[in-house]
Amino acid sequence: MSTATATAAALKPATAIEGILRSTLYLPNLNARRKTSALEEMVQALVPAGVTRYPAAILDLLAQRETLGSTAIGKGIAVPHARSALIAERAVLVARSIRGIDFDAPDGKPVQLFFLIVAPSVGRDPIYLKLLADIVRAVRLTKVRQRLIEAPDFAAVQEALVHAAAD
Repeated sequence: MSTATATAAALKPATAIEGILRSTLYLPNLNARRKTSALEEMVQALVPAGVTRYPAAILDLLAQRETLGSTAIGKGIAVPHARSALIAERAVLVARSIRGIDFDAPDGKPVQLFFLIVAPSVGRDPIYLKLLADIVRAVRLTKVRQRLIEAPDFAAVQEALVHAAAD
């Protein structure tokens, strides 16, 4: 292996989530108390981050997705997601609600941790599916979910997610 190849391999993120998390897409305390307002609050945060200029259209897409079945997966986790030509770049927004929000989870528990995944809808995007898988793998353990809920800042959230997704 050449030095350039070894360097490129060393710089490549180990998981899809590692290279996409940004502090500008972290909401440590959602103000929303209901599902629709939680989605709205998260989507609005995409605008100043440059992910989309069309929050109403993205919110409509997410609402349509929720009518197919809740994106809450249980254990206090929801992974709402959408692809659209109105999205400028692939992004993951991480949000937290300490009190929890009823999100129609299969286990009936309120959701405290949200991972909003959005991406452009051009062609195949295997990274989009890898992001979903990395997030679900990362939050499967109670201790990881607890670390995320108690994290004092974005750096702690990022470290917990990247480490857990790599395991």
